[in-house]
Amino acid sequence: MHKKFLRTLFVSVTLNIMNLVCAESLNDDLRVDDINANIQNNKVSNEDMKMIEAASFMTQGDFAKASETYQYLYNTTKDPYFLKQIALAQSQGGNFDTAVQYAMQYQELSKDNEDSETNLIIAENHVRNREYNLAIILLEKNLSINPTLQTHYILSNLYMREKMPEKALEHFIVVYNDEMSVGTKFRLEAFNQIVTIYLEQNQIDKALEYLNSFIASNEYEINIQNFVILYAKMNKLEILKDNLQKRFLESQNIENARMLVGILVELKQYGEAIGILLDNQSLLGTDGQEILMYVYAEISEFKNANNIAKYLYKETNQIQYLGLSAVYEFELLPVKDNATLQPTITTLKFVIDERNKQLKTQNKKLGQDEAFYYNFLGYLLIDYDIDINAGLEYVSTALAITPNSVEYLDSLAWGFYKSKNCKKAQETIRLIPVEKIQNLQEVQEHYNLIQQCS
Repeated sequence: MHKKFLRTLFVSVTLNIMNLVCAESLNDDLRVDDINANIQNNKVSNEDMKMIEAASFMTQGDFAKASETYQYLYNTTKDPYFLKQIALAQSQGGNFDTAVQYAMQYQELSKDNEDSETNLIIAENHVRNREYNLAIILLEKNLSINPTLQTHYILSNLYMREKMPEKALEHFIVVYNDEMSVGTKFRLEAFNQIVTIYLEQNQIDKALEYLNSFIASNEYEINIQNFVILYAKMNKLEILKDNLQKRFLESQNIENARMLVGILVELKQYGEAIGILLDNQSLLGTDGQEILMYVYAEISEFKNANNIAKYLYKETNQIQYLGLSAVYEFELLPVKDNATLQPTITTLKFVIDERNKQLKTQNKKLGQDEAFYYNFLGYLLIDYDIDINAGLEYVSTALAITPNSVEYLDSLAWGFYKSKNCKKAQETIRLIPVEKIQNLQEVQEHYNLIQQCS
């Protein structure tokens, strides 16, 4: 389950290594001190001018000309330093095979096997050849010489490739704790991987330590549904609630409010959810009112929900609120028959027509919001024997938008049953998974009646 929640994001190690090569070589293109001294002493040689020229090409991104210039310098001086510069120019130009050849030639002639930049080029070649263990050896060596956030990040991914989660964890923790990673994709991936590894090792408390800190902070946007599933699995929804409360107190915006209210509703702590929304009405605006409306509807306080729906329609002129008001007014009807349902039916037809006009103007297709109204209206027409055929058409439209909806399949099956088409009713109701039928009382009742139909 947690593998679905925490996606393993193995990004291009090759690209990251080459970015690291670029970063580490920025200050090594020129022998700055020597050249500056020569300029001051009016002793600028042809070699100095060529080095300046090559560095200029590197700055401009003309790696081919830079490489040619460094090749000239090497042919003239036989100084291995220029082989290293050729390797760097070739690697940044994307000529990896050539870069590796020069990097290895540099190390052989200079006897410098500890050089971090050429080691990175050689390590990149090992990665490209899927020789991950050899890349790890070189990068670990580089880490001891010049520890960087990027090297830790690359090593963590390589250890994951080699199925060595304990070693990967060490580097992921370094990345996560590094101040330079705050707000970056490196820290986000490190968090994902740390939690995944701890969960796979059944170290729940350590996983929760990172999860709680991550959720309570406002460093990243989060998908609350992923966390609800995870915390529910661990039977820790109250802890998730505490974290979301901290998050909301730190930053009282609508998204944090939405997540906090969502978990309170999940815990059936409706009074607290309503209290938060009422206490922050001016701060949360119409978005907060919409959330409050849905909470009221969840606990069947349809009068309050209807009042808010009407208010929102008046304030925003958004047609869906008129549709919701019609739904809530239906729920409030003491008697439901052909006569009393006509205002609801008329309003829902109007909402559907208006929404279709809007979508046509916007060149958009029907979505899940529209499917809800099609099904609701269709079911009313079917269940109260007002116009079963029209009801089937509305429900069929809803199903065309959301084919696997249990509610919409049930509505369609019920329409076939009401129209005495037992075969189609039975074929349709059987499309609903058995466990879903058992969990929904009305669907279960329909299923039993349809099964007896002949």
